[in-house]
Amino acid sequence: MKIWLLLMVGAAGCGSGTKGPADQPAVFVQPTPSDAMSPGSLGCVGGHADPGAPTATTSLAIVVKDFEKSTPVMGATVEVYLTLDKFNAKTPDASSPPSDADGKTTLMVPAGSYRVIFRTFGAPNTIETIEFNRAFDDGARVSVSQATKSEIPALLNLAPDDTKGVVAGSQRDCTEKELGGITVGITSDAGAYDGTMNIFYFQDFGATRVPALAQKWTSGDGAFAGLNVPPGNATVTASGRGDAAGPLLKLGTGVVPVRANSITIVQLEPLGP
Repeated sequence: MKIWLLLMVGAAGCGSGTKGPADQPAVFVQPTPSDAMSPGSLGCVGGHADPGAPTATTSLAIVVKDFEKSTPVMGATVEVYLTLDKFNAKTPDASSPPSDADGKTTLMVPAGSYRVIFRTFGAPNTIETIEFNRAFDDGARVSVSQATKSEIPALLNLAPDDTKGVVAGSQRDCTEKELGGITVGITSDAGAYDGTMNIFYFQDFGATRVPALAQKWTSGDGAFAGLNVPPGNATVTASGRGDAAGPLLKLGTGVVPVRANSITIVQLEPLGP
């Protein structure tokens, strides 16, 4: 199963993300379909805190790889933004030289924020790739190719709109593991967004995970995707149950940037105080 299909193009399975299905299970961890299912760790929800922000500039070794093939990407520039306001103002806090033939470059990340926004762009035949809520010292970057993006029309009954963007990602538990059993809602400050038609999940099929019309929540890989999100700021909210008979709880949320003809990859952390 291609990484792209797992993280972005949930071709047929969809859900509104506004109200949990009655049969939505308790959240769980199951990295692959062959792994045993275990309960997600939610003890920190409502009190989660990141480590302290760096107090000095960090020289970060970056490796840019193709999102689908995991091969090195040459010619990609990586920017870092410490805040959403700076991203929307198009004023990066730092920018790297273009990546070399091995996908390697260096970025001087300023002090001040543990979690940042990375923007990767400029390599031939790629689209803008935004990674939201990443640890400042995480040097593994991805770049989405135009060829990968072109797979969408062949896989979906929904035609992608290049004037809009894609929001994809996962919700983490208190041990930084991706959670299954999550429903996701997306709203946009740029206008109405129909999650019932555009938010997608995956279903286990043998040893792989595939799109499924009936899938109503994330599988063990935690992947969700929202297509055709208007450019602007989008609020992404993940909800799940601590136990199958319990109430639906808000587990994570973030206000993320969306640009036309781009993908924003979101890492949702447990809610803080």
